[in-house]
Amino acid sequence: MDKISEADIERSREDPRFKQVLLARGLEQLLDSLHRMQHSPKLAAANAVHLREGALVAVDLADRIRAIDDQLSRATKAR
Repeated sequence: MDKISEADIERSREDPRFKQVLLARGLEQLLDSLHRMQHSPKLAAANAVHLREGALVAVDLADRIRAIDDQLSRATKAR
């Protein structure tokens, strides 16, 4: 996947939908990494703490994505 540029970060500050897309991209990358770690006996055994921490970060990202969606839904209804 493409790396996130400074321009992307700047745009995300102004555009909630774009921020949501960037967060979703990051979540996909994180879940892919966690999946690879989990299914590699060599990596999973050595990185159980990292798997747990990654899962917590994934939950946080999902919550942020959901919060942006809720915020945009409320803004749309208020119009």
